[in-house]
Amino acid sequence: MAVWYSSVYNGLILSSIVSFILAYFTEKEVSLLSYIIGYSLLSLAILMILIILISNLKTQGLTTFQTLYNILLTCGPFILMLFVIVFVLFLMSTYSKIIIDDHVSKNYYSFSNILITLLLLQIYVVYTNISTEKFETTGKISKVTSSIICLLGVLTLICSVIIFTILKYFTTDGFITADLLTTNRIT
Repeated sequence: MAVWYSSVYNGLILSSIVSFILAYFTEKEVSLLSYIIGYSLLSLAILMILIILISNLKTQGLTTFQTLYNILLTCGPFILMLFVIVFVLFLMSTYSKIIIDDHVSKNYYSFSNILITLLLLQIYVVYTNISTEKFETTGKISKVTSSIICLLGVLTLICSVIIFTILKYFTTDGFITADLLTTNRIT
């Protein structure tokens, strides 16, 4: 594998982490745009890693079922991770207006932070394994690592479905309760 190729996907991963950190400490449009940039960079890095994994699959002499099983076992966790990221990008672009206007439930922010934490855990597991000499030479990830990425991917998928439910069905209209109006009234 070329050195520049691994430098590119490592750079994309690190850039996405920086973008997530910036998004956490900003608000409104800047935060949303930083999250979108972070998810986009991360999806590009995962696509590059998937290209490496698929190109190093050995399918000679295997039946169709065994070939599909090898592809699913090797690439499945990354495909799941990519699916979740694309789904969250879709949610952020679809519901960007209500997110920017802060017409979302407070639970949205809690689950969004949980989702980012789970993704950062996945990134950590992926990054520590793709930075090894073994991956650089063979282009393969161990089954234990794939299982950990898959487990975290399922948890991230559940969290993204909860975020979808919150954005679709639990938006707020921005009205203030009567108690807040009476305590903040100028007398």
